[in-house]
Amino acid sequence: MACRGGRMGGARSAHVQIELAAPRAVFAELLAGALDRALPPPTPVAVAYLIDLLDERVRAPECAEPAIDGGLLLASAGEPDAVRLVRLRRLGDAALFVAGFFGDSLARAPFGPTPTGEAGRLAYGALSTALARLAAEHTWRRLYEELADRFRDFADLLAEVGERTRGGPPPGLACLYARYLATESTRDRHRLLRLGALAPELRGLHRPQ
Repeated sequence: MACRGGRMGGARSAHVQIELAAPRAVFAELLAGALDRALPPPTPVAVAYLIDLLDERVRAPECAEPAIDGGLLLASAGEPDAVRLVRLRRLGDAALFVAGFFGDSLARAPFGPTPTGEAGRLAYGALSTALARLAAEHTWRRLYEELADRFRDFADLLAEVGERTRGGPPPGLACLYARYLATESTRDRHRLLRLGALAPELRGLHRPQ
């Protein structure tokens, strides 16, 4: 069974549905409903950041699939600090959005979602480290540190929002199984447990028939 939905088709569908209401209010409600009560809640600053990210991507769907290259983390010779900080933020945001909202597509990609997730974590981590030198940026430093440390949790949140936004049936068992193997997502693990497809005492999976 194939995972459903392509990246750009999903982006167009989400854009059409979100146009019917105020995007920020819709995303705030969807994020609240997608929170995993078994995990520590995100800080209010992180929640606001995720809402802004979703709102920005819906308003500019052509930005939904930027090139994500971990090599961009390396600063060019003579690059001003301000330029590097902006580039790191854009890389982290692009990786988080794609790893979450379009996670199904990444799970089917030849190299899976790992390179995208690693690029995002490293970008946010480097941004937090760079801001540590600026006393006035303490709140932002802690925010990007949280985004780096909990990148997978936040990608799961965006994945849930993506599914609810696009509508349609939930992913099938085979799709969940493949995605969990690729990402080790806590969200997908809970789903597999509820479906009886995961053997928690053995920390292994029952392969779907």
